[in-house]
Amino acid sequence: MLDPEVIIVLRLVPEFAERYLTLVEEVDGDPGAVLAFTDLADFTAALARELDRRLPLLERCLGAIEEVAATSPDADELVGWAFLDTLSPEETRALGPWLGPATRALLERLELQPGEGRPTG
Repeated sequence: MLDPEVIIVLRLVPEFAERYLTLVEEVDGDPGAVLAFTDLADFTAALARELDRRLPLLERCLGAIEEVAATSPDADELVGWAFLDTLSPEETRALGPWLGPATRALLERLELQPGEGRPTG
């Protein structure tokens, strides 16, 4: 029988399930909540390291978008329709904290809703 705390983790973090099952195999049975949470700490730390590794690249990508949004006469086409409109609403929300002021202003000015497409007419 799994500990209720482990069930909570597996329900809320299904990505951890495969790693948990590997742990079960390694100890030949139920590893218990303490060992499961120790392994969850390693899993979570690895996610944080990945974010740290990828964050500078994300910032450079959005920095390039910001510079084009602020300086290009083709900003509506390139940043608005080719870049921002391609993103899903969830992706736009996730990227929101890293969008610069020119990119945000463009998004608002075009009243662009991700996935809506270019207005006609």
